[in-house]
Amino acid sequence: MTAAGAGEKASDEQVAAWRASGAQYQQIAAVIAVWARDRERGTVLPDNSVSGARLSFEASDSTFKRAKAFLATHGVLSTSDGPFQVA
Repeated sequence: MTAAGAGEKASDEQVAAWRASGAQYQQIAAVIAVWARDRERGTVLPDNSVSGARLSFEASDSTFKRAKAFLATHGVLSTSDGPFQVA
């Protein structure tokens, strides 16, 4: 599966694969990716509690950070020494 380019939305296939993953950071990434679809480029992510409310497990701040970094490598999010935002 190829990564999305900068500023691209995650595909349904990617989101489904991340949801099915056993890795919590990928499951969080799926929730954030779906949220990002309806947001304009540059929209800053809300705090972790917004995505966390949609999960069936408790996740640490470091797991959320890993999920956001994962999405940045897939072109869904970006950051430049500031908060993560929709790419």
